[in-house]
Amino acid sequence: MKISPQAVLLVLLGIFIAVSPWTIAPVCETMGSYATLANGKTLPMPCGWTARAEIGTGALLVVAGALLAWAKSAEARRMIGILGIAIGVLVILFPTYVTKMCALPDHPCNILTKPVLIIAGILTILVSCWVVYSSQKEL
Repeated sequence: MKISPQAVLLVLLGIFIAVSPWTIAPVCETMGSYATLANGKTLPMPCGWTARAEIGTGALLVVAGALLAWAKSAEARRMIGILGIAIGVLVILFPTYVTKMCALPDHPCNILTKPVLIIAGILTILVSCWVVYSSQKEL
């Protein structure tokens, strides 16, 4: 069985998206910054929630890449490509509109994490479009 390069790229992108907010492009929470409520309780900042959400999108992308590796029909590969496009859009939406990042523009999450996730989302969309395009040629 020959595994497609698109499947490998999707798995690698999924792993990168899931771990980068905690390691390579860390959010504020990894540096000990939390939001403190009036009662003294601390909660993760918005970027912490984004990092948690990206674990899920990254995991979904790993699953999509694994499914693509075993997909035999062009129709199945096309549908997995469409799923990958949707996941890539979610990767971009979490730091920009859904859970967002911290309000201060000089926080590390805005300087590094957000751009890294946006670029990873764009790469995910591009690879997934490649999957859809290559499967369309086979139909």
